[in-house]
Amino acid sequence: MSAPEQFAMLARLGEALGSGLPGFHASSEHGHFHLAPSVPAGTRLTTGGADPLLPLLLRDIDLAKQVDLAVAFAMTSGVKLLLPWFRDLLARGGRLRIVVGDYLDVTEPQALWQILDLEAQAFVHETGTGSFHPKAWLFRAEDRTGRAVVGSSNLSQTALTSGVEWNLHSEGAADAVEAAFEELLRHPKTRPLTPDWIEAYAARRDPPPASVKLVAEEPLVAPPEPHPIQAAALEALKDTRAKGHGRGLVVLATGLGKTWLAAFDSAPFARVLFVAHREEILTQAMTSFRRIRPDARIGRYDGTEKDASADLVFASIQTLGAAAHLRRFSPDAFDYIVVDEFHHASAASYRGLLAHFTPRFLLGLTATPDRSDGADLLALCEDNLVFSADLFQGIEAGLLSPFAYVGVPDDIDYGQIPWRSNRFDPAELEAKLATEARAENAFQEWQKHRAGPAIGFCCSMRHADFMAEYFRAKGIKAASVHSGPSSAPRASSLLDLREGRLEILFAVDMFNEGVDLPEVATVLMLRPTESVIIWLQQLGRGLRKLPDKVLKVVDYIGNHRIFLTKLRALLGGGPGDRSLSQRLDQAMTGRLELPPGCSVTYELETIEILRGLLRPKAASDELEAQYRDFHLRNGLRPTASEIAAMGFDPARTGHGGWFDFVRDMGDSVPPALTTHGGLLRQVEREATISREDLTALEVMAGGGTTTRGLRLWAVSPFFRHADTGLTLARHGEGLGEMIAELADWRLAQTRAKEAAEAPALYVTGPELWREYFRQDIAGLFGLKFNEPAWRQGIVPLGKRLILLTTLEKEGMSAGHEYDDRFLSAQKMQWASQNKTRRTSLQGRILNGTEPGGEVHLFVRKTSKRGSKAAPFLYCGRPRFLSWEGEAPITVTWELQETVPAQLRRALGVPEEAKP
Repeated sequence: MSAPEQFAMLARLGEALGSGLPGFHASSEHGHFHLAPSVPAGTRLTTGGADPLLPLLLRDIDLAKQVDLAVAFAMTSGVKLLLPWFRDLLARGGRLRIVVGDYLDVTEPQALWQILDLEAQAFVHETGTGSFHPKAWLFRAEDRTGRAVVGSSNLSQTALTSGVEWNLHSEGAADAVEAAFEELLRHPKTRPLTPDWIEAYAARRDPPPASVKLVAEEPLVAPPEPHPIQAAALEALKDTRAKGHGRGLVVLATGLGKTWLAAFDSAPFARVLFVAHREEILTQAMTSFRRIRPDARIGRYDGTEKDASADLVFASIQTLGAAAHLRRFSPDAFDYIVVDEFHHASAASYRGLLAHFTPRFLLGLTATPDRSDGADLLALCEDNLVFSADLFQGIEAGLLSPFAYVGVPDDIDYGQIPWRSNRFDPAELEAKLATEARAENAFQEWQKHRAGPAIGFCCSMRHADFMAEYFRAKGIKAASVHSGPSSAPRASSLLDLREGRLEILFAVDMFNEGVDLPEVATVLMLRPTESVIIWLQQLGRGLRKLPDKVLKVVDYIGNHRIFLTKLRALLGGGPGDRSLSQRLDQAMTGRLELPPGCSVTYELETIEILRGLLRPKAASDELEAQYRDFHLRNGLRPTASEIAAMGFDPARTGHGGWFDFVRDMGDSVPPALTTHGGLLRQVEREATISREDLTALEVMAGGGTTTRGLRLWAVSPFFRHADTGLTLARHGEGLGEMIAELADWRLAQTRAKEAAEAPALYVTGPELWREYFRQDIAGLFGLKFNEPAWRQGIVPLGKRLILLTTLEKEGMSAGHEYDDRFLSAQKMQWASQNKTRRTSLQGRILNGTEPGGEVHLFVRKTSKRGSKAAPFLYCGRPRFLSWEGEAPITVTWELQETVPAQLRRALGVPEEAKP
């Protein structure tokens, strides 16, 4: 009998058998014979293999308001598959209840930790000498309609995706399953899942041997290894602790793994506190830390949960920053503290936390060194910038995708939209952006530049919904994802985008960070962005690496200065408009240094918009522009110290005094400006003011008396002598706060001057690959800074030569344009001054023949960073290789160490050169 005849006979036999067995049916397909149970209407049977359970579970979770699950065995691999959907359910206010059994010790402790981290209602059924075998799900929608799934699948990857598992889906059985679940919760052997229970279970667990495994062994996914930039940062952190530093700041661009870095670095420390200002950051961080420390106790300290005893505590600053909560913790409660998004750290809540705790080490993390309120972040980290790697370095290292950026003109007249509380009026902005005309323009730009799956960032939920509807009307598979009730399911939408069932997602503050989307190949920036950090985070969503991927970025540029935030985030430069205008010129003429494969293009109309925002200004206009920009970004005016940090002198505003300038800029000033304006201007301009003078002034401004500061203040008409010392003759409303602001700025000036002039009592020497400003280098060698001597490119200190080399000589006078450049990552060409001869003392020191001679090399690419002097990078003590010429001499140096990869672009090291 032939094979087809054999199969036909089996099929007929199966049909006869099926007809004689109630509840079963037989079928044949593609050369296979199937005998399976029949199911009544309103039910469905999944049988595994090509008909897996997981997709239907995910759909049901997306539609549910309540999910109940009872399962005998939970494996890490299975829980991991469901975590994003469980989190979405909880984020939208849903209820999740899980009962897991300990039968035969099959359930994995790490799976229980993952379940506990969810902050759902989690329970364990202790079987003792009995058994526990349920595998049942219950789903309830908002309207209380329900669906139940009962069958054979435990929580394991195999059972949910590929194993032969029979599971019956039934709408009619929902009430019965719910009743059984409630009864299970009341069972005396069912108890809440707690950290103590998991630890006790892990200690006593004796799982079945491999030969009698009830659930297929599924190897745990190993945590990632640090990539090269993270490895360099970890080494820098190790070194900084070895040198005695207790705090440090690390700047890593979005996509380079700040949270993973913190998890790696904190692993040896017993108790860790991770602080952030958003709940989603805490949740994402818990997932990363759990991978590194699978058996650790992890707890939340936020508005709903207050776990102060966990090994790893993930806290919201809104809760922990309150004094009442800080008092619950001793200053040394944690060995290691991570403050994520450290650009917020100057806020009062963070300052209180930083002042309260004394960990063995505190790590500040940020994606940008820009400060959201102008405060000095480094001062909060002991002035210790441990490591920094920007977006371009990540691309050059092959860790992020290159990008093709195009700035397109925005037709919206932003001058007609009110600006309130540091942002455009939300309702007015939405009304301008959610229009058919703008949606059509966005559709055309997307069609022109699309390169694959796309994300469009929108200003509001209605804007995102409008864009998705518009694209769907054009036949495009689109969805909107946000925190509102009209949102598509977040986790399922991401999966659909990855697997091609969606072409574009429109999002509102959902994917700003922490979401790994390497498949995204196009990003549409459809909204103005007030924050550099948010803009970089949105860009970073598309920079995750895939082979041969080049991210296409379409960014709308409008007629408002807030759009310069985007320009500065992308092109860099100093705080002033002049610096930004120069960067724009470089971009337009192809002179802007970009990583390989990257491009920046602005359409002609966009350039005109930017040029209008960047018109050349006088110095006073530049100050006013920076003042207004600060106001736009932060919703409050800059202080005198913050203006000084931008390179301006608060005492020279052209308006009489600092607070006169503040008043003329439209900000309110206290009445004391009228009564004590002369005193305030004296504080600003007094050349000989000292720490003692300023301290005495602050005491008197607060209503006290002092015997200090008599030299300066005793002769001033604003003061009078009292029995206990000098005091203010009269107090003005708001005088104390104005004097405190000016004193803060003048004290910073005084400290800088004292540091520059004081001899070094303890000299540690320069640190390789660290940046130093010119005025700080003298102190590294135990000397005072004498400006004329240290303005030269070579500073001779006996038999020690300090080489201060600027590679790009633009703006230098004739006779000073030396040919200094890197030949490779370990070789550099350097030219002496014009009169230096080989036989001179300097010549002998250069070639190493002078006994006791030393050469120290400091290098910077350009003389300016924005409007301020650029620091020098210490490159160590180079070794002489060869020289050419005479007066001047051209020397080839070999560096003592290869230039680190993350610094090569900034120093102009040739790409093709090998160490």
